[in-house]
Amino acid sequence: MEVYRTACPRDCLDSCSMLVHMDNGKIVKVQGDPAHPPTGGFLCPKGNSYLEYIYHPERLRYPVIKKKGEFTRVSWDEALDFVVQKIRKAIDEYGPLSIFHNYDSGSELLTKNLDVRFFNALGGSTRVSGSLCWGGGIAAQTYDFGGLLQNDIEDLVNAKGIVLWGRNVGDTNSHAMPFIRKALSRGGKLAVINPLKTGLDGQADLVLRPRPGTDGALALGAARFLIKHGLIDRDFVQNHTFGFEEFCRAVEEFTPDRVRNIAGIEEEQIKALALFYGRDTPVTTLLGYGLQRYSGGGNAIRAIDALAAVTGNIGKPGAGVSYGHQMHWPIGAHVAGPELAKVRRYFDRTNLAREILDAQNPPIKVAFITRSNPMNMNPDTSVMKRALDSIETLVVIDLFMTDTAKEADVVLPCTSFFEEENLKANSWSPWIFYCPKIIEPVGECRPDQEIFLELAKRLGLEDFQDRTRENLLKWAAEPIKQQFGVSLDDLKKGPVKNPKIPPVAWSDKKFMTPSGKFEFYSQKAASDGQPPVAAYIPPAHERIKGGHDTREAGGMVDKITGHPGEALAFDSGLRNLPYYFITPHSRFRIHSQFQYLSKIKALHPHPMALMHPEEAAALGLEEGEPVEIYNERGAIRARLTLEPRMRRDVVAVESGWNMASGACVNFLTSPVTTEMGQSAAFYDCRVGVRRIGL
Repeated sequence: MEVYRTACPRDCLDSCSMLVHMDNGKIVKVQGDPAHPPTGGFLCPKGNSYLEYIYHPERLRYPVIKKKGEFTRVSWDEALDFVVQKIRKAIDEYGPLSIFHNYDSGSELLTKNLDVRFFNALGGSTRVSGSLCWGGGIAAQTYDFGGLLQNDIEDLVNAKGIVLWGRNVGDTNSHAMPFIRKALSRGGKLAVINPLKTGLDGQADLVLRPRPGTDGALALGAARFLIKHGLIDRDFVQNHTFGFEEFCRAVEEFTPDRVRNIAGIEEEQIKALALFYGRDTPVTTLLGYGLQRYSGGGNAIRAIDALAAVTGNIGKPGAGVSYGHQMHWPIGAHVAGPELAKVRRYFDRTNLAREILDAQNPPIKVAFITRSNPMNMNPDTSVMKRALDSIETLVVIDLFMTDTAKEADVVLPCTSFFEEENLKANSWSPWIFYCPKIIEPVGECRPDQEIFLELAKRLGLEDFQDRTRENLLKWAAEPIKQQFGVSLDDLKKGPVKNPKIPPVAWSDKKFMTPSGKFEFYSQKAASDGQPPVAAYIPPAHERIKGGHDTREAGGMVDKITGHPGEALAFDSGLRNLPYYFITPHSRFRIHSQFQYLSKIKALHPHPMALMHPEEAAALGLEEGEPVEIYNERGAIRARLTLEPRMRRDVVAVESGWNMASGACVNFLTSPVTTEMGQSAAFYDCRVGVRRIGL
């Protein structure tokens, strides 16, 4: 039996190293790598299901073209010739902007970025901008720190306090758990801030459940308390920050009474949070991504950053505000290539469906969907279906017949990471991994990058003349050697921890801001039309209806996007939509991936709607019965699950469910963006709940 070392390519905080056992040319076992410290020898349910994932009977194996409404198996030559013909025809008749490319992070393998390079080299195209995941927080930390860095996950053991602010590590970051437990065993304390229950509530010293979308007000209120009582790190504030006086003036209005009215958090809890940061340092804050999925989400992150800065919980072991790091971004950018095209157009990823439907001069004639599943994962699913159906030729590259693939005219089957040679690096781990080709491709599947190499060859794209299957990986690895001193041969010996990523972020106190300091006050933010100091921006529907707080922050002009008249229509139905709708990520899926697997279905067989028992009782609903969650956009169905450890005004259904499940949550979400970072404000959403049939 042979054993290979590889890495999970999923878009995940954990970045696990894996051992793959082979017997007679087939994979027979996949396990966590015990020699890789963050992985620690175990995998999550998704990682443990890879064996079924690779050999699943519903795995796509051959190219298909839709003919007379039915998918028909064709050869690769026929499929690629068809696609090339459609590309040429569209460019000849409508110009290069009639070609659209949608992509995301469905696979983080390095050479997958060649799809972006292909469209850059095509002479122009329409592509997506913005983020479905974390753009608001990226913009926020760029204003505050000048960029993104975070402490190594192994550094958690040095923390005397750990704050899980919107992050459910048990579900989405399980390999942080051993380090958290070790910190607690050393006498450390844990705080959980989340409107939903998490797996660590019982071990926490402090649990706060703020009203959704109000985290910024809570952080600003805690900072005010610390400043008022002199519980700040004066050395850090005086020597390593900019704009503290302006920040002090800004937080003055966040009195305990006002924060209580906004966030639904009592004064003693606000004080307890402040003291958690101010007394027993160092404190590490692990930020979740849900807390920036509101129209004021970027400012919420800025407020939490500021709370850490006030107390000096930045730039030392056991401290920091962890959101991600940018050190590996140039690696992918090298493969994606420069913006070669003189003509280009961008569609807002959050409002993609309307952008496609409204496109003029030219309309979208050919679209490629790679590493993404917009039918499930973008807001406005109903409109997205109409948008994709309006495109003359839709090409999808995937491993399974997703809801997006079902809308396609051409579906090209791609390989898994076991079936191709590649490299893996992401924005949460300092580790870089070599992923060898372990098995031959299932059926006629091909790597994404080889598909684009072949399309480029048939189209005669000049930028691809020197790119071949044989030299691609060596070329892609060049910046890893140049910038980090790590060669491809080094990586083939085992995972390498990037030596240029410091284990403690900002330990030299040299920030990448214009002032070179942490910026409470950002002139860059002001020039971008943002509040220069962290502010509280209420959720869009709260501002519209005149809810708990409607005052504008810092004179900011409301930049929330949406369809004309949509906000007023939403407001008119709020009395019948009393619940905040939260759609967290699942421990059993990465977005919409893995739901086809029997092992996953056995662990999580049906969609669940989490609701507080007292709210369910008030509606006459009982545990386990099917319910309908609805708003003015549509309705979905799920099985009611009662959970006393959550806010009463919240309903939650995990994201990622496909359309056949009846619980695709994005039938209910609207295309609202965050105030900064052009990110999807998925959680600016209100719903009602009723028994099916009413």
